[in-house]
Amino acid sequence: MVNKFLVQYIVYLHNLLILLVNILFVKKFSYRYDEPVRKEYRKLVVDKPPIFETPEKLDYKQLLEEYKTNHGKELSPVKPRKGKVPVSKDIVCVVCGAPHNYIYDNNGGKGQYQCKICKNSFTPNKQLKSVILKCPHCGKTLEKIKERNGFDIYKCKNNHCSYYQDKLSSMSKQEKQEYKSNPEKFKLRYIYRAFKFDFKPLSKESNKEFRVNLSRLRVTPHTLGLILTYHVNYGLSARKTAALMKDIHGLDISHQTVLNYCDWVSLAVKPLVDNYPYELSDSFCGDETYIRVKGKWHYIFFDAVKKIILSYRVSPNRDTLTAIKVIDDVLIKLKSIPTNLNLVTDGNPIQLRFHKFFTLPNLYCNCIPFSTSSIMVIALSLSTIAVSTSRSSFRTEYL
Repeated sequence: MVNKFLVQYIVYLHNLLILLVNILFVKKFSYRYDEPVRKEYRKLVVDKPPIFETPEKLDYKQLLEEYKTNHGKELSPVKPRKGKVPVSKDIVCVVCGAPHNYIYDNNGGKGQYQCKICKNSFTPNKQLKSVILKCPHCGKTLEKIKERNGFDIYKCKNNHCSYYQDKLSSMSKQEKQEYKSNPEKFKLRYIYRAFKFDFKPLSKESNKEFRVNLSRLRVTPHTLGLILTYHVNYGLSARKTAALMKDIHGLDISHQTVLNYCDWVSLAVKPLVDNYPYELSDSFCGDETYIRVKGKWHYIFFDAVKKIILSYRVSPNRDTLTAIKVIDDVLIKLKSIPTNLNLVTDGNPIQLRFHKFFTLPNLYCNCIPFSTSSIMVIALSLSTIAVSTSRSSFRTEYL
């Protein structure tokens, strides 16, 4: 039998000999370092809001009267062709409520119908949309392409849209060739993100109810302050705090008592911190940082001005909903929205999304006097972007 190790050794020597020959005589040897590939991601671009169109609920009886008035005769029902099955009596137009004898079979028995009275196509199993989203550039209806956690993504697929044509004409030949192989690198279509948050802006969330009355604690306020100082200020664990209280101060308490005291005091102090009448300016800055909670890394969102933390929320993810609640915590502390309100962020994509959420129409109706004031969100990044908005306008400026 042939020794496999010997064969592998011979092959190794052969490859080594070829390598030495190339180095000494051919001189075409070039060592390639294993460097990481630098691949730049496409930056998030937030387009202006779409056209919100509310479909009108029609009445087929009124439409028949209008047809008779305009044409001088009644609109005749649909006559089914020979050899074709007529429309079922259960089919009713979802737009105007017309009966089956005024409805066409629009696609040969595949489930789509068309009303002869209101001229609309429909599917019986699908309900009429409450709001129709249309592209602000071409007026075509947007199509939902993806469902994300917290929002749906709609895209305009009209090839004759002015937004798409302008983006396409601005591309170079090299970019067009790259677009064929890597289309995800380019944004040519109008895109809108419809949020699905069940969130009421500028509304106080009810605090947690707790049954413990701090005045009924068996320890003095001085002892309670010592426990909180050791556990919170100096960062000692609950067990170390309990041992320290017993060894130094002679107070025998359990580590669970230390945790309970912290929970009760935090619930009692939170309303005082949130409702404190700070003297605020018209400029705020916001960022997120990391904190370890029960062995897992979380993000803390906060906005600060004059070295005051105005909002703090712990979240396992850097999502848009948490950023929206952070800004809402800041705005609710203002008696009135300043004329020029500046929010300084670091250009994170969620910052652009929360800005888009707060510019939706009628968001602040019956909540707070908004008047005609504007909000400016300044994103500090490699390409600084200043976004100035109001309730009825949306403008992006590149500084």
